[in-house]
Amino acid sequence: MKRYCNLLATVTVALLLIQTVSAGIVWGPYVTSTASDSAVVSWKATGETGGWVEYTPVEGGETRRVPSSGTEKGIQHAHLSELSPATTYHYRVVSGNETTGDCRFRTFGDPEFTCIIYGDTRGQKPLFTQTERHRLVAERIAEEEEILFLIHTGDFVCDDSEWDEFFAVAGPVLRNTTLVPVAGNHDGTAEEFTRIFALPPYYSFDAGSLHVTVLDSNDRAWADMPTQTAWLKEDLRSPLPRKIVAFHHPPFSADRSHPGGDLAIRGEWADIFSENGVDAVFSAHTHAYERYSVNGTDYFVIGCGGAPLYPLADEKPQGYRMGCEGTLGYLRARVSPESIIMDMIPVARVIEDEVKLYPRGTVIETVRLPPGWWSVFPSVAGVTRLPELWR
Repeated sequence: MKRYCNLLATVTVALLLIQTVSAGIVWGPYVTSTASDSAVVSWKATGETGGWVEYTPVEGGETRRVPSSGTEKGIQHAHLSELSPATTYHYRVVSGNETTGDCRFRTFGDPEFTCIIYGDTRGQKPLFTQTERHRLVAERIAEEEEILFLIHTGDFVCDDSEWDEFFAVAGPVLRNTTLVPVAGNHDGTAEEFTRIFALPPYYSFDAGSLHVTVLDSNDRAWADMPTQTAWLKEDLRSPLPRKIVAFHHPPFSADRSHPGGDLAIRGEWADIFSENGVDAVFSAHTHAYERYSVNGTDYFVIGCGGAPLYPLADEKPQGYRMGCEGTLGYLRARVSPESIIMDMIPVARVIEDEVKLYPRGTVIETVRLPPGWWSVFPSVAGVTRLPELWR
């Protein structure tokens, strides 16, 4: 049965890739670097084929065309400028004599919006592929309505051989939102990250009332920590009322392989987050869901996008509030100037090799930041909750 499932997954990926390769586009399209007036549309073409992006506001207007600028290995980036704030755009990519279907993204500027956070989508061959597990999460995310952007907390792939599969599986999501990528320890060098996403390994942006800071926690691999920390202190001076930070390695975690979490990262950045009013920090690396509250900041570990799931130790670090093992899922965040309300959405329960889907509408917990007269809902009318998953 396991051999059959692996064969089926391989055939499925092959069919997905054949469709895109035959069209001259191997990856994408996907959107990064969105702001109120600009965005970057990227894709990977066969060979060194260039192309362009055609785009127009959904509500009507002039159709514009922007040519791409190529990088190594066929990656193409088209920089769209002079866009209108809080506006949804249709776009399509033309590469050679082939054209993609209709895609869309929305520029930033709305005071209230929804975003998604998840990570660790890599497979674990020969045990399973992204098509077998990450696909389940990606399909549920694709059902969410009006996602302004999606934060991927790193480890998109296990190694370079998985990029084709990642973009094939995540394609239905990425074509219709903005991707906010975080560098994971499996994702290659800083140069590779920039080549694929047209972004440096650490950066920040504003979306309505929210300031988002993305850091590179791969300090042993390539990150210049002193320079990055100095930049972080300046960056978090943003006057916006809501602030979140994302990077790959969790400062707090009950991962049995790294007791307590990444203590070096905690010592480097945790006080800076508290001193600057950061509402939430999102990481992955531990393949489970965890939440900690420390000095006014909530730390979320959301490394359950498809990678092999990890058991959590019985002894938890300071500030532990919630943990969920053996579950694939993602976070849905509803952002307003007053608060960030987050739902942990479970997609599938994994017990040994058996994968069982949760009913749609299931929520593990709902958290409001900053805490008010209510902060965590153990139950909410209209959603299904499974208390036996709580630890």
